[in-house]
Amino acid sequence: MRRFAIFVEGQTELITVRELLLRKFNYVVSIECITLFKKGNLRKVPYDFSNPDAQFLFQIINVEGDKAVLSRILEREKRMWTAGYERIIGLRDMYSEDYREESSQIDNEITQKFIDDHNERIKNRSQYPEKIVMCFAIMEIEAWFLGMYQIFEKLDLRLTVEYIKTQTGIDLKNVNPETAFFHPVEQMEAIYNIAGLNYDKSKEVIETIANYLKQEDYTDLLNSCKCHSFRKFYQALEEE
Repeated sequence: MRRFAIFVEGQTELITVRELLLRKFNYVVSIECITLFKKGNLRKVPYDFSNPDAQFLFQIINVEGDKAVLSRILEREKRMWTAGYERIIGLRDMYSEDYREESSQIDNEITQKFIDDHNERIKNRSQYPEKIVMCFAIMEIEAWFLGMYQIFEKLDLRLTVEYIKTQTGIDLKNVNPETAFFHPVEQMEAIYNIAGLNYDKSKEVIETIANYLKQEDYTDLLNSCKCHSFRKFYQALEEE
């Protein structure tokens, strides 16, 4: 069985990635989910999935912090290679405290600087830099949800793109969320609020979104001109 590891910054990413993997591989995949604490302690979380016919095993590791994603990868890569993992993928939001210290709006030069800095650290510090792919959700993983806007009508029949535009001014059909929204959580909150819902990033809220998303939603986003950061992450999951 081929083994891949995905280090993510939080619970939202862990749940989202787990469901994406299940859809992408049509449930013929095995998944292990783990929380990695600051002191290096590991704890299993109840999201594992096993299929006896699976050819791929993905271990998703929640490191509980955007800054920790790359550092945990570099700290643990040796034991991952020894355990037979072929590739390590990192996923974190671009929106962060460090980014906000640089700018209060989307700045393509700063975005590229963060990407380049991470890639340089991998090149200089990794044993096998060619086996590590660092991905950013730009500016947050919520931008990907906004790019798959059909999800909102599944959450509440009132949340059509027309109603959302009328009530919030957000034109989901035509906007590219990763270039338009500095803090996409705010747009998620605004859309939820007009239906009397609360986007609080709780486990229940993220599970509901992830469960509603289907393979065709991911495919539609891939085939659109939106959220190139999603395309990079999705392609990193492709077998060689």
